[in-house]
Amino acid sequence: MTNGNQNHKKNGSPFIFTWILPLFLRPKKTTAEIAAQERNVWLTPLVLVSALAIIAVFLSAPIRREAIQMGATLPPNFEYYSPDQQQQFYEAQATQTSPLFLYVFPMLGGLLKLWVSWFLLSVILYLVFTIFGSRASSLKSYNLVAWSFLPIALRYIVQILATLITHTQIANPGLSGFVSADATGFGAYLRSLIGLIDIYFIYQIILLFLGSKPLSGLTKTKAWVATGISIFILLLLQAIPGLVSSMLSNLTFTSMFYF
Repeated sequence: MTNGNQNHKKNGSPFIFTWILPLFLRPKKTTAEIAAQERNVWLTPLVLVSALAIIAVFLSAPIRREAIQMGATLPPNFEYYSPDQQQQFYEAQATQTSPLFLYVFPMLGGLLKLWVSWFLLSVILYLVFTIFGSRASSLKSYNLVAWSFLPIALRYIVQILATLITHTQIANPGLSGFVSADATGFGAYLRSLIGLIDIYFIYQIILLFLGSKPLSGLTKTKAWVATGISIFILLLLQAIPGLVSSMLSNLTFTSMFYF
């Protein structure tokens, strides 16, 4: 029995912290231990990443407010708008700097992205493993996938430090800088897709590959192919919200004033 599981059973706590550092120092051994668990051990990394995501939102919100206020410009012929139309414009601008848009929506978006991604990848990984001949339980997939998200905690820590030091937001996450920010259609989808890829995501993939064989009981080739397929499917799904966001960002609040 592993140390992590021993501590988990001993104190009855749903949280296990003994795997956090070993996951980075001894990833192969630690992922094998996680993959061998027959009980829920997925909560710790998800709660940790969720907490860091919330902290990142709170720290970046004032910077976003300042950027919106500095970049706000009046539409053409604004002086010819009726008082009611001008008031509507100011109210629309004000909503962008409201707590709802600065705190609540980004916070919910970050948490949904994490938890839905974990759930989807766990289910996809389990189904693909089953198709390839594995008889492992779905619980093991939930456990391994959850702990594979721990490198995302490092990403949030780096973002938090960068925000505190530079007082700016990260404009081009991942590899998205290789595609124009003005791209539309497939270009916007591609930008969103490669924006998900960075060193932390790559390390997450490595953890999944390391844990795939002991989890599934398949040969290394089958386990790695099944894992690769699962990750690729998740990437395609994760890029969709980025495309939708890009499409919505092209809609301005001033459009309601044109006839």
